[in-house]
Amino acid sequence: MKELLLWVWQLPQNLIGFIWTRFTKKETTWFLKGKKVRVCYAPCFKSGVSLGKYIILDPVYKRISSGKQLTIVQHEHGHQKQSEYFGWFYLLLVALPSVCNNIWDRLFHKKWTSEEREKWYYSRYPEKWADRLGGVTKR
Repeated sequence: MKELLLWVWQLPQNLIGFIWTRFTKKETTWFLKGKKVRVCYAPCFKSGVSLGKYIILDPVYKRISSGKQLTIVQHEHGHQKQSEYFGWFYLLLVALPSVCNNIWDRLFHKKWTSEEREKWYYSRYPEKWADRLGGVTKR
């Protein structure tokens, strides 16, 4: 019953995540602090996204180290927790600022190193909070 209520509470993002993940059968499971977290690999603009109970990573992430992948999964799990907190308001209060930061970075920080871009992006709202909620300890 709790799962159903949580799914409805996060309905807009869950619907988008459900539809998006239908384009792939590539899925893996991570265990974060004893909790099972499913991750789908689907085209995602060379990025990661958390939509309700769905974490979607671009297939490019399969080629990076498992330690770096863990950090990304932890971060996206933090966004899942934000989705649980905000429910229907998640897309407006978390997803929109996150997408805007991502677009800003891609447009205006092209000459920056990847380390500078990462530091800038993950120091902003709502990314810094997602890192903390997901248990990311080091960037």
